[in-house]
Amino acid sequence: MFKQKEFFLTNKEYDTIKKWAESHECSCRNNKSCCGGEISVTFTPTTIGTATFARCICGAEIDLDTLV
Repeated sequence: MFKQKEFFLTNKEYDTIKKWAESHECSCRNNKSCCGGEISVTFTPTTIGTATFARCICGAEIDLDTLV
């Protein structure tokens, strides 16, 4: 059964995404959608924690979780 959850980025995760997005070379980021969306953050809850990824619209991604 699904449970309602809230997901948050820590300051460290936010800074990591920001630095990655600024240094990530991607020509398709000039083609932003009407509501932004060039970087998406995905939270996937698991039994051992939450897997967190940031993904550019070009498909490049960075893994932010510490589940390994």
